[in-house]
Amino acid sequence: MRRLLILLFLLPMMLYASNDGVEAVLDKAVAKLKADSGVQMEFEYSVYDADASLLFREKGTLLIDADKAVAGKECFSLLLEQLKIWCNGTVQWNYTGQTNEIYITDAESDEAQNLSPLYIMQLYKNGYRGSLKENAGANVITLLPIDNNGEFDKVQVTIDKESLQPVRIALSMNGNGSTEIVVKSYKAGCLFNSKQFVCPVNEFPDAEVVDMR
Repeated sequence: MRRLLILLFLLPMMLYASNDGVEAVLDKAVAKLKADSGVQMEFEYSVYDADASLLFREKGTLLIDADKAVAGKECFSLLLEQLKIWCNGTVQWNYTGQTNEIYITDAESDEAQNLSPLYIMQLYKNGYRGSLKENAGANVITLLPIDNNGEFDKVQVTIDKESLQPVRIALSMNGNGSTEIVVKSYKAGCLFNSKQFVCPVNEFPDAEVVDMR
């Protein structure tokens, strides 16, 4: 689930598609995200079963320090009710509310790389072919796996044509249900404190801390 969530929000930075129109749209979205520097997104996250029945829905926040990401340092915070991830480019903390555990890894370790946008970019960049449609002022990009070995059988990214910001991301998981992210707000040019990308361990006094560095 943790890898999935990171993938969901950073698809505009990560996915490569062979269709020239798709690639051009994603290139513009990447450039816009870089120019926006600090980004804060408020979103609604929904999970559906294989019959398209809603399993659960919750709200969350994503903070991205795009300046550090451009420099090769993954720096983000992903905050949901039961899952919280902080990465300051050197260390990554993953808190899981269901087990009340905090896992600490090096940002470049194998464990952290499995959650890293750069890792996933390399994993998926040659795995999907794309198509592009315009719908009500937005570009809707549909990505399908080139073979049957992909983690997702369909990925759809909707990017606002004027703002170049992602507004909806939906993934179908090979007959095992689907997930949908709807971005409710997108704030650019945010000035973040470095502490916002570090786990406040003292706020989880009862959590078991597992240091895997």
